[in-house]
Amino acid sequence: MMLCKNINVLHVDGSAGLAVGLVLFALAEWVSELYRLPLNVILFLASANILYGCYALALALSNQRSLMAIKVLSIANSVWVVICVAIVVLYVQTASPVGFLFIGGEALFVGVLAVYEWKNRFVLAELNF
Repeated sequence: MMLCKNINVLHVDGSAGLAVGLVLFALAEWVSELYRLPLNVILFLASANILYGCYALALALSNQRSLMAIKVLSIANSVWVVICVAIVVLYVQTASPVGFLFIGGEALFVGVLAVYEWKNRFVLAELNF
């Protein structure tokens, strides 16, 4: 999926992860109240998103991508879907509908990315700019 000459799905993936992580850190206490989730859960979500976003953006900006690096990215997205579902299940009694919506939406978004990146792993590993 080429968005334009120099932007591909890895740029979108990494930018989204980094942006979500930074916003969650910046608004952690407010988001914790809005989602009705413990602050440490929000900080965990923020940290994971930032780390993942940095990894995905590093791949997006790299001229040398290995197939293994793309596989790791796709698998990380798949694992994140499981983590999001686990958070929803663990906090089903206390989390707000807004919290469920955002965490469920993130699970759906990264799940789609995981499938796309896995199906296109050979092409993504070969992209050079």
